Amino acid sequence: MRPFRLEGKPARLSHFYPATVLVVGVSSAGRINFMPVVWHSALSFEPPLFGVWISPKRFTHEMLQSAPSFSVSMHPQEQWRQIHAIGTTSGRRVCKVKELGLSFRRGGELDVPILQGAYAAYELEKQSQIKTGDHDLFVGRLRALWEDESAFAGEALDPKAVSPLLYFGKYLYGRPCAQTMRPSEV
Repeated sequence: MRPFRLEGKPARLSHFYPATVLVVGVSSAGRINFMPVVWHSALSFEPPLFGVWISPKRFTHEMLQSAPSFSVSMHPQEQWRQIHAIGTTSGRRVCKVKELGLSFRRGGELDVPILQGAYAAYELEKQSQIKTGDHDLFVGRLRALWEDESAFAGEALDPKAVSPLLYFGKYLYGRPCAQTMRPSEV
């Protein structure tokens, strides 16, 4: 390993990848848009808060500023081509739902679009928007949860049932191995 002295913007800031790809769904002013994100996190259990970081350059950012709610959905690696197409097509120029033939359902608690094919999804009521450098953190309070019960074993995702879509950076996608470990088994 060798050190790199930072002078300005780093050449890469992706050492923390791979990361799970989620899809943000938002509806505003009669338009629906979806965008993949890898910068996301659970923020609190009580109240249940979840956040996504989105650049102000993105059309989804513009829509989220005026929308009262949004969704995030988790997808299996088999959907990587569709998710990549969503991320490389601008919602500012075209309607992704029509252009890409996307199927979605409406949330049960909030008026949010949820992309089909997810093994889990959250309906989030927007709580705040926080500037964090060149991305804004959109914080949502969980109002409803969707799960494909066959994807879970007890309280955890079952890696034999579903393989989450991972992003390694620079348009490189993959999946985790199905091997898992528990401290009691080591």
